Parts: sequence; C-alpha cells; structure tokens
Amino acid sequence: MVYSCEAITLRTYPFAEANKIALFLTQEYGLLRGVAYGAKKSKSRFGASLEPLTHVKLAFKRREQQELAVIENCEIIRALPAYELSWEQNLHFGYFAELLVEFGREQIESEKLFRLSLAVLEAVKEVPVTILARYFEFWILRLEGVLPALDTVLPKELATRAVDMLKLPPLRLGDVDLKEDEIQRLESAAERLIEYHLEKPLKARRILKELL
Repeated sequence: MVYSCEAITLRTYPFAEANKIALFLTQEYGLLRGVAYGAKKSKSRFGASLEPLTHVKLAFKRREQQELAVIENCEIIRALPAYELSWEQNLHFGYFAELLVEFGREQIESEKLFRLSLAVLEAVKEVPVTILARYFEFWILRLEGVLPALDTVLPKELATRAVDMLKLPPLRLGDVDLKEDEIQRLESAAERLIEYHLEKPLKARRILKELL
C-alpha cells in the first residue's frame, strides 16, 4: 500500500552506490525514515526534493514492523534553495533541521511541531534569523512540555517580552524590537534548556558559534 502525506525533508545519508536514506518530519507519522532508490544518480526523479527543509508531498510504502519505508515519490510544495539564503540563514537551516531530528518522534503524530516548522520556514526571508531561531527554540521546548516559566531563567522584563513574542505568528516577529545583548541572553537560556533536556550539545549549535 502506498501512503501519501506532506513532509519536511530533514537530512539524507548515502546508502549503497546509488541510493540515499532520507529522514522526514511528517504531520501524521512523526519522523519517517525511508530509502530513496536511485537518489544519488544525476537524473534522479527526486531532484531537489531531498534538500534540507524542503516542504514536499511524500509518497511511500512501508510494511508493518518494517524499519525503513521505500520512498516512491517526492513532489516539491515549497523549497528554499541554499543560493536564495544568506550564509547565516543556511547555517541556521542546519540547526533547525537538527532540532527537529532531536525533538521529533517516530510513528507519533506531530501536527503541532509540523505546523510550527512550516510557519517558521515561511518567515525566514522576512524576519531576522536570530530572532526566528529563539522563537523556534522556545516553542519546541514548549511543545515538548519542558519550557519553564521564563522569569526563572531570564530577567523579569526580558522574560515578559519573550512571552509576548511567543504569542505572535512567525511572520509578525519582524515587529519585535530586541537588542543584540537581549537576543544573546535568549539564545544562552534556550541553549542551556535544550542541552539539559537532550543531555548533550547539538553539533549545529557548535558550528553556529564557531562560524558566526
């Protein structure tokens, strides 16, 4: 049986000579791993649909108890090619993808996380990516149920502003007026909370620190 759903491509891995294993976030099935046969070939039918954080219509087959699905087709709904983004935005894309890999769950419905991700991706060209990243981090922690009262990890005034920020849709975040040092405080708090919850640092976070 062939299943169909919308998905966000998160990452791919080489598999044998001509294939790739792709990891997706889906609304209905959570994280989904599948083999894309022939994806490494120059004229692959998958094209750019397996690029990170591409919004796709996914068709796949999977038998019960089968660990890997077989990816039948990926049709691009919305793509943000690397050449359309700045260096800083591209680095943050890698970070966003790693966050979704770590906080997503296999075979568990992920409607809220999926919708959050699409909304954040829609805003990436309109909103400073450093503010968008803080919004994404805190909302992921909230959806996971591990975001504490922000006034316990931030100065009271900044905590109030952060709470107000989380009430906005991502496209409205351009209206948020945060100074550089305030963004850094939010970043530091989010990093501590994420590492505490995952019990490890994230590779993409380290890359961001080294290169930006």
